[in-house]
Amino acid sequence: MDSKGQSVSMFGTEDYYDTIFRQSVKSCDEFMCRFNEEEFFPDLEKNDPQLGQKNFLMLFDYEMAKDKNKDDFLKQVFLFYDAVKTNGTKLKYESKNWYAEQRIMFFFNKKPIELCLILQPDKTPKKLSCWTVVGVNGLEKVGYKDAVDRMAISPEQHEAEFIELESVFKFNSKNFSQFRSYNCHLDALSYFFALVEKGMLVFDKRISTTFHFFDVPSYVFSVNYFNRKKSNTGWLISEYKKVSYDEKESILNKLLSK
Repeated sequence: MDSKGQSVSMFGTEDYYDTIFRQSVKSCDEFMCRFNEEEFFPDLEKNDPQLGQKNFLMLFDYEMAKDKNKDDFLKQVFLFYDAVKTNGTKLKYESKNWYAEQRIMFFFNKKPIELCLILQPDKTPKKLSCWTVVGVNGLEKVGYKDAVDRMAISPEQHEAEFIELESVFKFNSKNFSQFRSYNCHLDALSYFFALVEKGMLVFDKRISTTFHFFDVPSYVFSVNYFNRKKSNTGWLISEYKKVSYDEKESILNKLLSK
């Protein structure tokens, strides 16, 4: 009897994990398929008139509803769903309206710092799909500044063949970017590439990945990976927000450090 009982227990454990595996959103591609209703959360009734809404709801991290009124939470989620359906939004890899935010640990002057690289789907000259780096966040930790503050060279220096530059380079080298034109933007990505290629910023390890989607009109949302031993696991919506056009542009510019 002990042997039989052990066998049943083992089978039950395997069956449980098989169910969790089927229910989990195992990849970003699978997330897109369920969002697009090309696939559905397993075990939902296919004839249910609310199949779409329930499938959509299962794409959200359940902890987003914590400490919120259940009816209000569901109402807002289903308004989001209605916006997706009304606008016929379909997520796809080739879209220029989604980005990957990769948190990475680096060493700068032998000290660990965390930066966020922003990547976007792209095409090579041979039309092959790839990801390319389009932004970086957190560079203020290594001295990057794109503030309005400026330093200036004396107006008569053209008559002295700009001899003042000698002291500028000697005493203000760490703030030299502040001598740029008032109309010149200091590009964060170029600053980052220079630090990496000069060996001043050294890769340590990846930390986490977040996907940001701007495809749905009037909404922005983010997707993260949740590792749980329950049905609400895998790549799920971790944050969403209803926004105006200007707010969406502002969020995107902040993401890209523009």
